[in-house]
Amino acid sequence: MSPSFPVHIQTEPRVIAAASPDPAPLNDLGAVLSPSQVRTFRDCGARWYFKYALGLPDPPNGSLVRGRVVHQMAEAFFRARLAGATPDVDDLQASFEEAWDTASAGAAFGADEDVDLLKRQAATLTRKYLDEAAPEIVPAAVELPIQGTIAGVRVRGCIDLLDTQGRIIDLKTAARKPTGVSADYAFQVATYRQLCPGASGKARVDTLVATKSPQVVTQEYTVLPADLKMTEKLYPLVAEAMREGIYLPNRSSNLCSYKHCTFAATCEAEFGGRVRGNDEE
Repeated sequence: MSPSFPVHIQTEPRVIAAASPDPAPLNDLGAVLSPSQVRTFRDCGARWYFKYALGLPDPPNGSLVRGRVVHQMAEAFFRARLAGATPDVDDLQASFEEAWDTASAGAAFGADEDVDLLKRQAATLTRKYLDEAAPEIVPAAVELPIQGTIAGVRVRGCIDLLDTQGRIIDLKTAARKPTGVSADYAFQVATYRQLCPGASGKARVDTLVATKSPQVVTQEYTVLPADLKMTEKLYPLVAEAMREGIYLPNRSSNLCSYKHCTFAATCEAEFGGRVRGNDEE
């Protein structure tokens, strides 16, 4: 395995509160949706309301910082390819340090998160992806914003990477090897297929797994008619529920805990009941 970037480790993790975006006007709720909004709303309506409607701060945890850094490094690599350059991975050290500093500045690292380890993992996963998977991809567009209408609902999103064959490629990081393409990803790709004129309906998700021996797991997917039908059904239903103010907490969600949700205390104050603490994970 190729060595990762050498990394400069910060001795004390920084925890800086993220700025709160302006809350959405109540009459605009559900006016413009995205796959991530739909995913959040379906998993927990209360979390969607706190994040997207009220605009409460939602700083990333360490795992999200790691993923964002890998994304930024891959973006820099593919943008250089688009510009006709042949980037040398060994020359990206300074870019990695800058990406880490930027992504971690607004983070809320958990008490059980090893910041030094997360940074080393980000470097190792970046190196592995750029050495093993990225060179054979021929990009046509990077971080491509898209928008349009699905079943009368305005929808927008951003495609990580579109290759010259019209294939949508997403990059993800995970702690465990994926067992299959998730329903959320199928919904996301079906959305992009409809909004991006150059998309072929073929997709690929590259998952970088931060295990002791890091892995790149590549999964191919083809958008099915059933996937398109789900987008046509769910976007109007979700938009209507948002406008009606139906945002219930889902205490059965795997993400309903003080560890995974920054709105846990707010949710308990608003709805009562009890959110799992870190000691109950």
